[in-house]
Amino acid sequence: MVADTPRPDTDGRPDSMWVERPPFHSRLIKDERVLGVLDELYERERRINWEEYAHHPDPRHHAGTGFSLSPEQGDQLYLLIRHGRARHVVEFATSLGFSTLFLAAAVRDGGGGRVYTAELVPEKVEQARENIARAGLADHVTFFEGDACETLAAAPEDIDFALIDGWEPKVSLDVLKVIEPKLRSGALIYNENQDREFLDYVRTPDSGYLNLPLLSGSTYKPQGELSLRC
Repeated sequence: MVADTPRPDTDGRPDSMWVERPPFHSRLIKDERVLGVLDELYERERRINWEEYAHHPDPRHHAGTGFSLSPEQGDQLYLLIRHGRARHVVEFATSLGFSTLFLAAAVRDGGGGRVYTAELVPEKVEQARENIARAGLADHVTFFEGDACETLAAAPEDIDFALIDGWEPKVSLDVLKVIEPKLRSGALIYNENQDREFLDYVRTPDSGYLNLPLLSGSTYKPQGELSLRC
């Protein structure tokens, strides 16, 4: 169903059409504990009336809302991490842990690794910790609470994969610049919001990145930007 009333998109970008979300489904996640938590988080967002949602610019006003990836995007990131045998994965921002579950399941199912995930809002960190623990993935996640431009300086060297899915567009580029010295050659970065400042930076000639849009197959989050560090 498509409504003809303009609304803010769930990730903060203006969107002209509201597309109702289908029920949760993952083609790749098989662990029932992980699936149970993913489905629970997804249903919370699927039931929100986004046309009437109060979209305050301060992320602290949304401590109970995830603004999550689509399940199709989650499956894509899971597959990319498994294929690349990623061991060091960075995420900005954790939110309630929906995308973190896909990332952590991928490193675990691929033989081991760790997700280093940054979140500004303390209430979200607390909820995400609980969700990750309930899914049985706590041994594969390190939480950084606070400003990601400060906390992610403690991320390890040789980052294999990064998900950048934050609140303000300019912060995405700031976060990339923090982790950039730690990206190994061949590392992948997925920018879900396709923030303009971020895109301008990575698409600049001689930027050191190869880039292309990654189509998701999702009706309400159709694509993100995938960049490879040369």
